[in-house]
Amino acid sequence: MSKHRPSAKPKKAGPVKSKTTRKPKIAPEPPDASTAEWMPRLFRNSYTRTGQRFEVEGWAIKIQHQGRRRTFSLCGDTKEESAIEARAIHETILAEGWEAALRSFPPRNSSENRHSKAEVAYWLQRLLRRRYRFPGSGEGESDLAVRIDHGGVGYYFPLGNKDSELAATKAHEIYRSVLRHGWEKTNRTFSRELIVGFEWCANPILWTYTTVHTLVDPPEPTKPEAASASKRILILETDDGIRRALAWCINQQKDCVAVCCDSVASFDIAMERHQPHLVLLNRSLSERVGYPSPGEFAQVRPGVPALTFSAAPDGDQMFVSTPGGAVGYLLRRVDPSNLLNPMLNLAGQIETTPEDALARVKSFFQKLLRPKAGQEDPGLARLTRRELEVLTLLSKGCVDKEIAQALGISAWTVHGHIKNIFERLHVRTRTEAVVRFLEK
Repeated sequence: MSKHRPSAKPKKAGPVKSKTTRKPKIAPEPPDASTAEWMPRLFRNSYTRTGQRFEVEGWAIKIQHQGRRRTFSLCGDTKEESAIEARAIHETILAEGWEAALRSFPPRNSSENRHSKAEVAYWLQRLLRRRYRFPGSGEGESDLAVRIDHGGVGYYFPLGNKDSELAATKAHEIYRSVLRHGWEKTNRTFSRELIVGFEWCANPILWTYTTVHTLVDPPEPTKPEAASASKRILILETDDGIRRALAWCINQQKDCVAVCCDSVASFDIAMERHQPHLVLLNRSLSERVGYPSPGEFAQVRPGVPALTFSAAPDGDQMFVSTPGGAVGYLLRRVDPSNLLNPMLNLAGQIETTPEDALARVKSFFQKLLRPKAGQEDPGLARLTRRELEVLTLLSKGCVDKEIAQALGISAWTVHGHIKNIFERLHVRTRTEAVVRFLEK
């Protein structure tokens, strides 16, 4: 609690007066048990002047961890909202450290004039336009997105709106959901962007990958099975949003129809009912259904081949998740509506015997290794290692001061690197630079 010595002879303390006013925010929900435990620890700062005591509107919290103690002024209009923010600060400290917490929840009188994650203005500064769209979500070319990180976990969220104020408000709503309900419920409620990699071969690693948005609102996408020649593709995935997105992708493929299974327990029943020609299964579930070769194309049942896939929040994490020890790596982006193209034969039909399909897959990747004129980006090749680091952080939605802290350099140095990036890539805006980078 901070005090200010009276500037004149103290008078009898009058009623507490509010010193500041704030914009109204979204009405809070009742706190859950994990939030309620923070409420008794909240307090209001006050000071005295001319003998009167003034209480600062808004709550504060003192947090101590690893011998370090700091008081945070909270943004919530109510005690319940402030308790949610206090818990978020504590979780950020535990997962990401003090510096991450101070970046996300700076003091109110910070000379850097930054906003807290609990404010819509914070998200307004971090809106992005992502390079790759997912047609199944109905997203427009100008729609905005945002990356939200909490507790060591982060995702890109499409916001479904090109209006900055509305998009920032939705980003704030998603963040509040993460604080109050956790990632599991938030991911069931809001669509998020994922990179899905399809694991054709383990050594050398041959993967194709695409960008999808989880589909949280519609029922399972269906496609009439009128044509007897249609290939039935069974998708085994426990996450509803991922399963629906993959079903949409498969249903765009010529002569293919998606059928779905949402649990390992019902897998055998689904196999018997649908008699699929091919199975797509999440790598994390492969051992539980007896798949003998996680990470490569093989049979999951006699005569029924299967392909495992992995989902990651972004391309960097997908690459890190690839297993080590392989003699080589080749990853290729494909369009969401052409997931199974590596299996197509010369007649445009899908090969479903493991031997023929793998031969088609290897042929598909061999063609990619043939150099084509005009594919290289000389601008990106001229970037220095530090400039690539800056550009990578820009692509994740970081602002200059966050880049400076992450790389241990000054904000002015970041400005200089960004200027050099513009000159080397012949672009005029950060968005153009990030799009060039993501197209590499």
